Amino acid sequence: MGCFNNLSGCELVALASIVAIKISEGLSVDEINTLGNFFSALGDNLNTLASQL
Repeated sequence: MGCFNNLSGCELVALASIVAIKISEGLSVDEINTLGNFFSALGDNLNTLASQL
């Protein structure tokens, strides 16, 4: 995971946008919404874990 530490903020935003577009291709609005909620929950949980270290 160290490769993400070497990316600038702009590069991370661009990468996240590209991944989101590629993941969403061919999915319904409901499926995209479900995935978005899942990844939001994942991020929240990672941030909670990191705050306890």
